[in-house]
Amino acid sequence: MESGLDLPITGVCVVSDPSQCPPNYTVIDKTYDRPEDADLWKDGLFTRRVMRYLCVERQIPSQSQDVLVDVTLINERDQTPAGFAVIDQTRDTKEKATKKKCICVRWMIPSMTNDAITELIFVTRTQRRAPMGYSLVGELNNMSLCFKMGKVPRTGGSGPETQPSGPLSQGSGSSALPYSFNPVAAQGAPPVPPRPPIPGQTSVTRPGVLERTLSRTGGAVHALSGIEWKLNPQYKTLMDLKDVTIPFVRGKTLMEIENEYSYDYTVEQSVSRTATLS
Repeated sequence: MESGLDLPITGVCVVSDPSQCPPNYTVIDKTYDRPEDADLWKDGLFTRRVMRYLCVERQIPSQSQDVLVDVTLINERDQTPAGFAVIDQTRDTKEKATKKKCICVRWMIPSMTNDAITELIFVTRTQRRAPMGYSLVGELNNMSLCFKMGKVPRTGGSGPETQPSGPLSQGSGSSALPYSFNPVAAQGAPPVPPRPPIPGQTSVTRPGVLERTLSRTGGAVHALSGIEWKLNPQYKTLMDLKDVTIPFVRGKTLMEIENEYSYDYTVEQSVSRTATLS
C-alpha cells in the first residue's frame, strides 16, 4: 500500500482560510525546511491581514481522472503557458489567489504518463536550493516552491502509449516531466508523449476536461478554456508525401556572399552631396 505522500496529486487549490481546506485536501501551512508560516500573500505594513494557502489532494487516480504533471510560476500580467491552467481565485471566497505572481498547473490523464507530481512544498528564502529529490519551480512571497515526482499507480488497464520509433529523435531532455515546460528541469528522462491525432480523428481535448479543470482551479474561465486543439487540415497532404527529394543547396563562403551582395551606397552619397551643394 502506498503512503499518502507517494500518491499523485489530483487536485490543487488556494484558500483564504486554512480551516476552509476542502474535504480530502491537505493544506500546506508550514514551510518544509523550518516551521514558518507558508502564507502565499505578502501583506503591507499598515494593511489588514490577508491569508492565502495552497491545498492539494492526493489519491489513486481512475483512468479518467487527471494527475498533476507540471507546475510553474508566471507574473500576473504574463500569458498563461499553453496546456496550463492558472489558479487565480481562492476556492472558498472566489478572491484573488496570489499577488504579483500566479501558479499555473498542467494536468494529464494517467494513461498518457508514467510520472506525476506527488508533493508540493515551500522552503524559506534562505534555502537557495531545492531539497534532495525535489525540483525548484520559482519564488513566491519570499518562499521557493518545489515539487517531487513519483510513479503513477495503475488501477487496471495498460500503461501510457509510447510513440513508435522513427528517424526523428525526441532529444535527450533532463526533465522528469512528460513535457519540458518548466525552465528548472527535474532529474531523469521524460517519457515520450503520444503522437498528436491525425486530422479527421478524435481531437486531444477529452469530454469533461473543462469541468474538471474549473473544479480544481476555483471556477475561473479563461480565453482558451474548452478549445479543442487539432492539426490544421491544410497540412494533411504533407503527411501523405512519399519519396521526397530535397535539392542540394551549396553553401557559400563569406567572400562569395560579400561579392554577391556588396553595396557601396554610391547613389545615396551622390544625392547627398548634390543636396548639400544646392
